[in-house]
Amino acid sequence: MEAKVTSNSVTESAVINAPLSSIWPLLRLNEFEKFYAGVVKTDKNIIRWTFKEGYTLDAQEEEYSNIKHSMSFNIVKCEPWGLPYTSVLSVIRLYHISSCGHFSSDVSVEVVLDGHVKRQEALADLARAVEK
Repeated sequence: MEAKVTSNSVTESAVINAPLSSIWPLLRLNEFEKFYAGVVKTDKNIIRWTFKEGYTLDAQEEEYSNIKHSMSFNIVKCEPWGLPYTSVLSVIRLYHISSCGHFSSDVSVEVVLDGHVKRQEALADLARAVEK
């Protein structure tokens, strides 16, 4: 029996001991490979992330606000499997650093759980990159 999705939102937060000015410049989609060990390569033309597990995600930046210290992006393509959901909007906002994603209602439990893991990994990698 397939597990039932009880929530289609993922939120992760982290405390990073570094000034906002050292973190904010890294939070452009094409800069993620500088801190996120899960991303092996970033193609700067289409913001394609290649992960060490062998799959790729194509991301589209929706917003980048220097005033709010907030950025958002959509995942528009996944290879080799295709997107197993209709949409996800990811938002990162700097105050208490949080990363959240809101999936469409057709998302599977596995994808939501992977969303938690990927966000935890990315936030931990970001902290290591700026706390040196």
